[in-house]
Amino acid sequence: MDLAVLERSPEAGDVDAVDGLVAGYVARAERFATRAVNVRSAGDGLVAASVGEWASALGERSVRLASGLDDAAGGCRQVAGVLAGYGAALRGLERRVMAARDEVESARIRAVAARERYAVAALAGGVGAVPWSWTEVPAFAPVPEAAGELRVWRAAVGDAAAGLRAFVACCDEREDLDQETAARLVGVDVMGAYAPGTGLDAIVDVPLVQALAASAAGTVTAEQRRVMATWFAEAAEQVSNHPADTQTLAALTDFLDAWGDDGELMSGIFVAIGGAGVVRLLTMLGEQMVVGATDRNSSLAAAGGALRSGLASASSTWSSAEAASYAADMVRVASSMNGTLSAIGYVFADPQSARMSQTFTVAMADLLDAIERGNGGPWRDGPGTPGHALDTIGLLSLEGGGAHDAAARVFETLGAYPQAARDWLTGEGIDWSAPDQAFALDRITYWFHDRGWAVGASDGFAGIGALWAGVQAEPGNLAVNRQVAAINTHVLYELSTNRALVPGHLSARGAEGLATAIAGQLPGLVEVGFESGFSEDEISLRWHDVTVPYLEGTVPTARISRGWLRPVLTAVAGEVEGRLVLHGAALDYQVRVQAGITHGPASAAAGLDALVAVWGGIDGATYSAAEVKQYLQDQQTRAALDVGRHVVDAGVALSPVGPLTSIGVDAGLDALQKLGESALTGGPLPSGTDSAVPHGVGSLEEFFSTSVAEYRRLGLWDKSSGHAGDVSSEPADDVARELVSDYDLIVGAMRSSASDGVKGDTT
Repeated sequence: MDLAVLERSPEAGDVDAVDGLVAGYVARAERFATRAVNVRSAGDGLVAASVGEWASALGERSVRLASGLDDAAGGCRQVAGVLAGYGAALRGLERRVMAARDEVESARIRAVAARERYAVAALAGGVGAVPWSWTEVPAFAPVPEAAGELRVWRAAVGDAAAGLRAFVACCDEREDLDQETAARLVGVDVMGAYAPGTGLDAIVDVPLVQALAASAAGTVTAEQRRVMATWFAEAAEQVSNHPADTQTLAALTDFLDAWGDDGELMSGIFVAIGGAGVVRLLTMLGEQMVVGATDRNSSLAAAGGALRSGLASASSTWSSAEAASYAADMVRVASSMNGTLSAIGYVFADPQSARMSQTFTVAMADLLDAIERGNGGPWRDGPGTPGHALDTIGLLSLEGGGAHDAAARVFETLGAYPQAARDWLTGEGIDWSAPDQAFALDRITYWFHDRGWAVGASDGFAGIGALWAGVQAEPGNLAVNRQVAAINTHVLYELSTNRALVPGHLSARGAEGLATAIAGQLPGLVEVGFESGFSEDEISLRWHDVTVPYLEGTVPTARISRGWLRPVLTAVAGEVEGRLVLHGAALDYQVRVQAGITHGPASAAAGLDALVAVWGGIDGATYSAAEVKQYLQDQQTRAALDVGRHVVDAGVALSPVGPLTSIGVDAGLDALQKLGESALTGGPLPSGTDSAVPHGVGSLEEFFSTSVAEYRRLGLWDKSSGHAGDVSSEPADDVARELVSDYDLIVGAMRSSASDGVKGDTT
């Protein structure tokens, strides 16, 4: 008995939607029939009331037109009849499938119950029972006392088999039903009916309707694809030339909603339109939006979204050469018409639901890279351009819409293809066996250092952040991990001096993306970047192998200085979304370290040092971000900031906790924290600037002291005493104070001056 067949779904389908199509075709048939009567009557009246050849000619023309309308009505009735029969059959099939499934399940329950009772009787009678499938005869000696249970079991299995046969019959019936319906639709030879669902108030020719029917049945030919592509291209041209033609626009939208998942069909359609045609059409849609016209804007946005999804489907079938040609056609028209570049940004603005293919994305990134680096600066439209209007449904919000900066959206999509993103930044075919391996840095230098991404001018680092975060995704073999580390080295070096990377200039998505990129390499950065760092001189080695407390072996990580990491971390920590990602990564790191200490292979002493580094690094950046934001709000407080900084630094040297840790439970420590905040910024720090140290930790000193004592009790404490082979017997409280002091030092090292953080460039 093959129960796997029950995984099929012969009842799948939307019967109500079929009923809706039937009603639509019946209504259209009535409309055509009424028009035929009116046209024929008018022609007869004209002939009767007029004399001459011209009147006879008009009469004959009206007869031909009326006959065409009759044919259209007949075609609609034929389609309605076919679909009505299909809907009725499908509804009956649904009932029979449900009954068959229920019969199999009910029989299974009865069979299993009888099997269990039979097995119990076998054991009671001294027969050695073994597990057996409920669909097969028991594999042990018969038990006469339980013969009744065996009969119940056999009857239940028989019922299940009958239900299964009924289900298989339903599967076969559905296949026959679909094939028969498709054949009957294609067989409608004389038909001038509307294309299903388009809403066009015009007669569509027979080949198009047949092509649509064939596509629905999965039997579409190459010629029929060309018919649909031609119709779509003509309709798109009509909309581009006549923006007020809402009926044709609705037809295009409905068509794309119905057939947008057919990659080959969409490819034919979008090749027929051309890249330039797509840019012009999207630009026109965006230009038609009016602030406050909610319904109109929603219809235009729906059309734009359907076009974008269809293009994504089409691009999935393209080779690298085809994608490059299409991208070039889009860029060509964008170079010659103001505002059209934002249409390209809109095309790439939804990588979650309408992601352009890898080949198309790389091709577009290549073109934008060549243009911007060749022209010596950003090539982007401003907010309020057509693509931005489409992306925000006419609201022109800067928070959600970044389509006006096309490069940002292309890079966001490129980040969804991790290896392609890595190879795009470094080049392909590089031997990553040696850390001094050179590779082309022009792209990293321009896009992460020279190019500005601040909110307003761009999207607040959201696109470039998504690209960098994508580089960290899907770690691979050693060569891939070294490639990632080499990229991170140069990105952090270049990004650290990007003049637009300032707290307050990042969007929520930008901070989240950059934080995700940092979180992806956090275990290595704790060792190189947080706890220590290399020289800030020119880069000679691309990565460094470090030991991570909870991992065996070493991990390639970026070879950086604290001075490169500090401004990046500070900018990210200035936004709540960035801090949430960093805190989540720190908590995950803490859990792994503590598990590694308890279960191996982590060293207890090294593990606590690592927690000090990750907490102190993130808290120091958070402290710095708060300073910079306050500085930007009121530069007149500089003198008070300088005085307050000396007061707070003195307090840090004497206190077991830093002023921003937010973990103290003692009222005196809480007062010290508020005093430090007030002296530094002239008022309390913004809400949400919590420490990376989990709130449940209590005070740092207490946490470290308790941890040391517990690890000693478990025999895990391994801090050296300075003598070979000896473990330190230093009191736990003293070790804790040393660790807190190290935390404060890292907080201080990761802090940057507020005035240094304001680089004076928002582009």
